[in-house]
Amino acid sequence: MSLNQNQEANELLQFDELATVCPTCEVPITSNSLTCRHCGFEGTRRHGIPSLIPDVIHRRPDDQRLDSVEPGSQLLEADELTRLAARVESGSVRDATTFLEGHEHRDDVLNEIYDINRESWLTFVSESISGRCLDVGAGFGRRAHILAELCESVVAVDSNLQKLRIAATRDDYDNGERIVPLHTTEDRIPFDSGTFDTIVADFTGSSVDDVRARLPRLSEYLADDGTLVFTADGWPSQTGLTELAGLDSSDSDTSRLLSAGTPSAYRSVVENAGFDALSLYSLFPTASRPLFVFDIEDDRAIETLAEFVLSDRGRLAKTGKPFVSLANRFGLLNRWYPSFLAVCTNQAVSTRSSAAYNDSLLVSGRTRSVVLDIGDGGIDRVWKYPNRLEHSPFTERENAVLSSLHASNEPIVETLPHGEEIESAFGKARTEDPVAGSPLDDDLSADSRSYERVLRLGFDWLIEFQQSFGGPTVTRSPAEVRDDLRFAPTDLEPPEIDEPVTTFFTPVHGDYLAGNIHVADDEVTSVIDWEYGAIDASPIIDAGFLVLNAAMRVFGGLDDGFQSAFCDDNEFARITQSMIRGYCRDVGIPVRTFKLYLPSVFLHRLELDWRFDAVSTYTDKIDDRSRVVEYVFDNLSEVHIE
Repeated sequence: MSLNQNQEANELLQFDELATVCPTCEVPITSNSLTCRHCGFEGTRRHGIPSLIPDVIHRRPDDQRLDSVEPGSQLLEADELTRLAARVESGSVRDATTFLEGHEHRDDVLNEIYDINRESWLTFVSESISGRCLDVGAGFGRRAHILAELCESVVAVDSNLQKLRIAATRDDYDNGERIVPLHTTEDRIPFDSGTFDTIVADFTGSSVDDVRARLPRLSEYLADDGTLVFTADGWPSQTGLTELAGLDSSDSDTSRLLSAGTPSAYRSVVENAGFDALSLYSLFPTASRPLFVFDIEDDRAIETLAEFVLSDRGRLAKTGKPFVSLANRFGLLNRWYPSFLAVCTNQAVSTRSSAAYNDSLLVSGRTRSVVLDIGDGGIDRVWKYPNRLEHSPFTERENAVLSSLHASNEPIVETLPHGEEIESAFGKARTEDPVAGSPLDDDLSADSRSYERVLRLGFDWLIEFQQSFGGPTVTRSPAEVRDDLRFAPTDLEPPEIDEPVTTFFTPVHGDYLAGNIHVADDEVTSVIDWEYGAIDASPIIDAGFLVLNAAMRVFGGLDDGFQSAFCDDNEFARITQSMIRGYCRDVGIPVRTFKLYLPSVFLHRLELDWRFDAVSTYTDKIDDRSRVVEYVFDNLSEVHIE
C-alpha cells in the first residue's frame, strides 16, 4: 500500500467519526463518498485529504497565493509549495526543507513551519483546550500538531491543499494520528453545531469588521461548554504603526484605520457572537513574534513589561523598544496593543491554566516559556513550562542537575535556584523562588573596567563551583579530544591534534553568560536557567562561553568580539588573557586545554538541541551556530594566551 493509500485509510477512519454535513445545504452526507444526495454536491479526496472546495476552484491554478491568508503561502510560488509538499510526503520534513537553501524567503518560511514560540500563549490557556478541536487556517500544521498534544483530535482546516499535505505528513511530531486534514474554506466547514470542544482561529491580517462577520459562523460549531480562541491584530498593527516602529515586516494597509482593533472593539465582537466570558491577552510585540504574553487587565504585568523592554539591549532593542518608548512617553502603553489573543467561553469560567498566579507576564523562550508571578514588591514566583512535549527533557534536565547539586553540602549551592518539579500539559515543568540581585550584564558596556568586572565576578563564581564539584584530572588522547569536538549532524570536524590534553570533567551550566548571573554588592547571588546543564562535561563549556558572550556583546558580534578579546593587542585582550590564565591555574589545567576546547561552548548546545529536537535544529540557526564553531576552529591558532 502506498503512502497516500495509508494516509487516506487513516484519514477516512478519523473523518467518519465526526458528524458530517453537506457544506452547501447542510444535509447529512456520507463521508465515505463525500456526496450529498440532496443537492448533488460531490467532494473528493486529493492526496488522501478530504476536499470540499467546489470543482470550479479546483480548476484554477493550484493553490494560488490568494488561496490562504497565512504569510507562509505568500512567500513561496505555487510550484515551490507543491514541490515542498511532495518532498515532505516522501521523506523527512527536515530533509524536505533543505531545498529552500538560498531562497530569499527561507527564514520566514521555516519560521512559519517550525516556530512554536508563536503558540507560547498556550501556556496560559492549556487547561481550557481539550477534546475535539477545530484549527481554522491550519497552514503547515505547526499549531495543529501542538494542539494535538492537548486534544483528542484536531481537524486542521485550510484552503491551501499543498500546506495541508505538509501538515498531514510532517514527521517532527508523534501525534499525526490525531490530525485530520480537511481542504475547505471557512464558510464550508461540514460539521453539525456543537461538534467541537475547542476552536482555534487566526484572524491576524483581518479587520475588526471581518472578525465580527466570521466569529458567529465559527461559534456555531462549538459545544456549549467549549472554548474558542483566536488571534487578531490591534490597531497599531492594522494601521501600520508596528511596521513604522520596526515591530513587523508585513505590508500595512492604512485603510484599516476605521476598523482599528482595540480591546473594547473585540469585547463588542465577542459579546455580539453570543459568548458569556472573554479573557483578552496581548501578544507583544506581534502575534508572529510574541516575546511576551499578558492579560491586558494585569497592570503589574504591563509595568514589568515596560521595565524589561526599556532596559533591554538585546533581542528587543530593535523591535519592542521603539513601540514601548513611544507609548510610555504618552502614557498609552496600557491601551496600545499590537496583537491580541482572545479566549471566549459560553460560561463564566476561568481560562487560566493555573490558579497559582494572578498578575503574570509570560516570557517566551527557545524551548519553554517562563511565567513571572508578580506581586506588590516584584516577582513572587517563577514558573517554567515546556513549549511542547518533546521539549520537556530540557526542564527535566534542569530539575535533575539542580537536585543533584543541592544534595551536596557545598556552600556554593546557596547561589543555585531553589525550586521543584511540577506537572504541566506539556510534561515536566518547574517552579522556582525569585532570585536576589540583578543580571550581571546590566553593567556590561564597551568600557574595559565594566568588561573586567563581569569576567572577574563570573570567573570567581565558576572557579569555586568547579573546585567544589569537578572530578579528578584526566588525560585525553588526541583521538578522544577530536571525538569530543565533533558534531556529526552538520559534519563539523575539529583540526588535527598532535598531543594528549589534560582536563577534568565537572557539572556545567551550559548557558553561562552574564545575563544568567545575578549579583548584588559585587557578589554573585544566583546563577539561573540550567536547562542546558550537565552533570559531567568539559569545564570550558562554561568558562569559554562567559568570555565569548561578553566579548560578542561588547564588540557587537563574533568576528570583532573574538579578535578583540583573544587575538589583538589591546586592553580587552590583556584582561581576557589574565582572566583565563588565572582560571586555568586555579582549576588545575593548562591554558592549551582552554584553547582547544573553546569550540565546546557551542557544540554542547548544538548537541542538546539536536537530541531534544529543538526548533533551532530545523531552521537556519543550526547552520549559523555551526559556522560559529567552524570560525573558532579556524582561528584557534590566532589566540594569544600563554
